[in-house]
Amino acid sequence: MIEGVAGSAAVAEELGDVLTGLNLLLRQAILPPGVSLAQAATMATLNERGPQRVTDLARIQRVTQPTMTALVNAMQRQGWVARTVGDGDRRTVVVGLAPAGKDILAATFAARARLLERFLAGLPVADHEALAAALPALHKLIAQAANASEVVPARQ
Repeated sequence: MIEGVAGSAAVAEELGDVLTGLNLLLRQAILPPGVSLAQAATMATLNERGPQRVTDLARIQRVTQPTMTALVNAMQRQGWVARTVGDGDRRTVVVGLAPAGKDILAATFAARARLLERFLAGLPVADHEALAAALPALHKLIAQAANASEVVPARQ
């Protein structure tokens, strides 16, 4: 644990470790049976950014286009996503969330909230307050990362 005033490198390292551990814990606990991490991440991207071309989804998720095509095909067979004609160019096909995909995400987000509420309830009040106080800084960190060239920014 970092004690006192820590340097940026030490804070970055520990923050990365903590966020990775929390992310792993949440993924394992909240993904519904039959939904892979890649599928959940793709549906979350579509939820956040709206309909996307397969090429753009592949870039955002950092996978090859054939990999994303196979993933989208599988999710379409499950009824989680749907392909439609793009707004600006009728030759363009975009992938969007279908109602079943929205239901999966809603259930996943609700499970995440319940799990975090349970964990937060087990913390001392001071720790709970410290986490709440850190939220604005974490939001700023995410916004900075979204504006960095190595990260694909969210749709405005």
